[in-house]
Amino acid sequence: MTALPPPDRDGPDVGAFEQGTPGSRWALGRYLVGRAIGEYISRALMVFALFVVAMTVLVWWAGPRWLAILIGIFALTVLLLRWALGAVLRRATGAGYFGPLEDRMRRLVADTRGDVRVELRRIGLPSRTWTMPLLAWRLARRKRRAETLARLRRFEVERVVPSARLDELHLIVAQLRPPGMA
Repeated sequence: MTALPPPDRDGPDVGAFEQGTPGSRWALGRYLVGRAIGEYISRALMVFALFVVAMTVLVWWAGPRWLAILIGIFALTVLLLRWALGAVLRRATGAGYFGPLEDRMRRLVADTRGDVRVELRRIGLPSRTWTMPLLAWRLARRKRRAETLARLRRFEVERVVPSARLDELHLIVAQLRPPGMA
């Protein structure tokens, strides 16, 4: 009987491989981050709209009705903006594409959300649910756009999206790919 050689500590362990290419891993990581930020903004707009509706009710009860109507119209505008943003995000992220696997995708995005907040805080950008729309506002204004984009370039997807989450996302995409397509 012969003795086995000592294990190679520099070589990969069994099963230590990554799905896809570095480019596809980067793109899928950005996808998860983008969806997580979109859900944050959508949630913040809903909270803001509910606050404005509460203000409408309060003004209707205690103040001039014309002001309550005006505030109510503003609340409807915020809800319309939220709906439009949601429609654009669903279209851009292919939410319907995942069909029966959409629940797994939502779980992956939900797992990513907390990590996105930490990374945004690290690079000095708004990261709370109620301050997330400020990120969009900063990108829309010319004065702050260059600074905000410079900070976003420091965003490290690897800190936010662990390899296991990217591997699972690769497997979901592979399951949806029609047979014969690579």
